[in-house]
Amino acid sequence: MADIISQWLSYPAPYDRILSMIGVEFHWAILQYVLGLSFMAFLAELIYLKTKEKKWLRVAKTLAKGFVIVFAVGAATGTASEFGLVILWPNLTEAAGRYIYFPLYAEIFAFLLEIVFIYMMWFAWNKLSPKAHIVVTFLAFLGAWYSAAMIVSVNSYMVAPTGIYAAYDPYNGWKYDQGYPKVALYVPNDVVQILNVTTLQKLGMEIAGKTDDSVIVLMPSRIVQRLAYESWLNYKVKDSILTAVVKPEYAGNKELLETPVKAIVDTILVNTIRHVGVYTVTFQSPVYFSSILHVLGSAMTVASFTAMAGFGLRLLRAREGEYKEYVKAGFKFAAVIALVIIAIQGLVFGHMQSIDIAYNNPEKFAAMEGTSSSITSISRIVGTEGLMRILAYGDPNAELPNYDKIPDDYCQCLVAPNKAVPTCKPPLIIHYLYYTKIGLGILLGLDALLVIFYIWRGFSIPSWVLKSNILAPFVAHLVSFLGWAVREIGRKPWTIYGVMTVDVAHTMNPPTVGTVVLVIIFFLALGAGLLYAVWRFIWKPGGE
Repeated sequence: MADIISQWLSYPAPYDRILSMIGVEFHWAILQYVLGLSFMAFLAELIYLKTKEKKWLRVAKTLAKGFVIVFAVGAATGTASEFGLVILWPNLTEAAGRYIYFPLYAEIFAFLLEIVFIYMMWFAWNKLSPKAHIVVTFLAFLGAWYSAAMIVSVNSYMVAPTGIYAAYDPYNGWKYDQGYPKVALYVPNDVVQILNVTTLQKLGMEIAGKTDDSVIVLMPSRIVQRLAYESWLNYKVKDSILTAVVKPEYAGNKELLETPVKAIVDTILVNTIRHVGVYTVTFQSPVYFSSILHVLGSAMTVASFTAMAGFGLRLLRAREGEYKEYVKAGFKFAAVIALVIIAIQGLVFGHMQSIDIAYNNPEKFAAMEGTSSSITSISRIVGTEGLMRILAYGDPNAELPNYDKIPDDYCQCLVAPNKAVPTCKPPLIIHYLYYTKIGLGILLGLDALLVIFYIWRGFSIPSWVLKSNILAPFVAHLVSFLGWAVREIGRKPWTIYGVMTVDVAHTMNPPTVGTVVLVIIFFLALGAGLLYAVWRFIWKPGGE
């Protein structure tokens, strides 16, 4: 295990990656309630509108209050996380702002939508008719989901950019000898004029088609990521690998040789984004659809198990009467949602995500499945390799990607000019994170099934079941954390798969220890404030 952890830490900027993970995961832990409680409050309000039973209005208000409280803290942690991304990963931020800016821009309007309707939902509750208020609640949760859809599209593009062609075929194995993985680019005709196409084709480039002003090529990611490295380290053409692929008649052109590599790369990328779709490029990522469903499923899972635990503990001390009817309604409501969503999350959304990763991130998939002789693979122990072939590729004769056959240098992480990291394979630690996540997810499903069984039998729920359910939210959070860890850690050595490595995205001026400590204190203070607010305004008697 020490070797596995050491492998993960061997990539560039290990401590800054951990710092980013703390900030992003803390924000995500809160954001799940923004996404989940908002939708649950909307559903409870729909039930109230149909039944006119006051207990459902009380359930809706309790969930909405939690939504409002976490949104305020979520906004603070989101702002802190965004500043962290800008400070720690400035080149990634610059690239995003230049080439895939639209969802980041659109997310501003999602935030405005949230601000307006979340607080209108809460403070105007008694001033609007039930039908008008449910429209406001709908717009409030829609704003939260709209925001998530924008951010997840950018993250999905980082996981699998639009136009990526992976290096694995489940029937013919790895395709590194053919130059894969490759990235589709629309190279302007005036740039093509100065390049030696024959030399590029020998290096693995394929011509995929033409437009009026461009040649569509599939460029090996080795070349793409090297050009990204040279661009953000301010290379000029005379010092670049481009000198090897420039036509002889341009080899002595002083103007060309003094041109920054970044100017040429920018011309190609801007043209590519224009052809693919300025407003849709991130949404065309091959993993986007399954990613947004999986994210929303995760949020609903955490929110529903938390609500079930809260109402369950209330149920232990509730006396017969109106209050107990309200608590029972909230408990049953949360339990049903928990069971339904954990089943859909595991059997549908998670399955879709695994298929997308298998086809578009085969190196990560190999690490997830632990197909290396250097570790004790859980999938081999429990005998699920054959099942994974069927689940991932729909064919028991397909082969899982062999981790050991990934070349150590399939991607060059250049931590300093011409100094490569010994290995750039995805870290094997994600195999154990992935299977731990699956095991805990199954336990959550069984817990929800047990609770629903007792509810079905007439609400004769043993006190030990209600008390033990206090652990369910923590387990749900852990499952969610592990899922994001697999997604983000497994992408290493890439920041944008096949395009930009971690060392290129990283700042040249990492923060000091003191700065890191201040950030940790900030997040701890926010967490403490959130816990106090939940206790004071929701959990404390009369707060609900």
